[in-house]
Amino acid sequence: MERDVRQRPEGIVSYVAKHLNRFGLAYLHIIEPRVKGNVVVAQGQGPVAAEYLRTIFTGKIIAAGGFEPDTGESVVMNGDADLVAFGRYFVSNPDLPIRIKQRLPLNDYDRNTFYTFDARGYIDYPAYHPIP
Repeated sequence: MERDVRQRPEGIVSYVAKHLNRFGLAYLHIIEPRVKGNVVVAQGQGPVAAEYLRTIFTGKIIAAGGFEPDTGESVVMNGDADLVAFGRYFVSNPDLPIRIKQRLPLNDYDRNTFYTFDARGYIDYPAYHPIP
């Protein structure tokens, strides 16, 4: 049984999502399978989990996992998610909502500094300043 679930997780995921509907949860937070840990393993893959779960779960969906500002906007506009969570870009862009809203360029991020016990990589990324 365990082997089948790993090969075809849709069965257990759809079962759980369907039964979560009865609890009136505030939201279901999902992570797209294109991400493993903090690495994108399926570059260019669309929001397959959000698309699939939208057909089953009747509440709000927050999608995460490898989104860029444009793909995040797209998944919300398509109705597959209600919100998008950003991790790596929030770490490297302290003013991320403003940058997304104003379509400003994003700081590059350094994955080597993620989730360490050092301040480096967390408090040294600059807010956006236009180059004169």
